[in-house]
Amino acid sequence: MTEKRSMDQEFIKKLIDILEINLENENFVVIELASEAGLSRSQLHRKLHEINGKSTSQFIREYRLEKAMEMLKLNSGTASEIAYRVGFTSPTYFNTCFHNFYGYPPGEVKFQKAIVPPKKTF
Repeated sequence: MTEKRSMDQEFIKKLIDILEINLENENFVVIELASEAGLSRSQLHRKLHEINGKSTSQFIREYRLEKAMEMLKLNSGTASEIAYRVGFTSPTYFNTCFHNFYGYPPGEVKFQKAIVPPKKTF
């Protein structure tokens, strides 16, 4: 593994740790993540895009969706409850994002256990 690759993985881990601490905070968006990471918004965007080709908002959204999937598989609440617990302000928007990311709505998770979900991005 190259030194750059190792540094990139360390950087992503740092961002994930920050997101985990702030998971339920629906007001924790790009500017807050950048601030916590010690970067400007544009620096964070450039660095994330260079590492994984994603925007910062997409990175945050997909992390929240993957955490929601974990909770849904464990039957940790209704889709609406989980939406709020992973930082979405609207269950409707959560359902739309979830369906777009996984290909089925969150209410179908219990029926989809045999189907392999998309590769984890984190």
